[in-house]
Amino acid sequence: ISGRRPAMAACNTIDLEYPAATEVVVEGRFLPNEMRPEGPFGEFMGYYVPVQDNAVFEILDVHWRENAIFHSINCGSPEDMHPLNFSVATRIYRTLQAQLPGILNVACYPNLMNTVVQIEQQYDGHARHVLLAAFAAHLDYSKSCMVVDNDVDIHSLDDVLWAYLTRGRADKRAFIIDDMPGFYRDPHKDHWGRLAIDATKPFDRQAEFERKRIPGADTLDLEKYLTS
Repeated sequence: ISGRRPAMAACNTIDLEYPAATEVVVEGRFLPNEMRPEGPFGEFMGYYVPVQDNAVFEILDVHWRENAIFHSINCGSPEDMHPLNFSVATRIYRTLQAQLPGILNVACYPNLMNTVVQIEQQYDGHARHVLLAAFAAHLDYSKSCMVVDNDVDIHSLDDVLWAYLTRGRADKRAFIIDDMPGFYRDPHKDHWGRLAIDATKPFDRQAEFERKRIPGADTLDLEKYLTS
């Protein structure tokens, strides 16, 4: 951000450096080949995970700046989910773009294990190809996937569901993939399977499903009507 290398300081117990302006420094090492029970604790999906063996980090030293600020996040909170959303969505987007035409955007909701893909339809059945490719692009965070047209807001699940429920038969545009393994940290089969939803317009009837709009609304400049 500053355009120059930050000042660095040496750790007290290990042969590493850290940015000198760091608020809190925790020095330590992961112990190879050692696992210990961890949990239960709240996970991002809103439930408690059971006790499981996990890697061990041995703390050797802790030091901090004067009046240091320690910033923590709540697991499953928006500030926890947004970075995961972007990373998962980027991975799926790049994979889909390399395989299929008409990929416009991808949004993910990791706490719901849900992915929404926005496309410009190229052929009949395009959405189904996208659904199958999206599941293969990320095996952990896509329990359900929905494909929508370019006039649907993929960041609004209300808009996505509106498209699904108003643009065709609900019983013909959703399908289940049985017995596909779920989230890698889930030891049970409770979360297995996938739900795929085609929420796009019928390919040969797209003109019938043009969204209503207010003529000229996109040209309005609200600053002309609002005063401080």
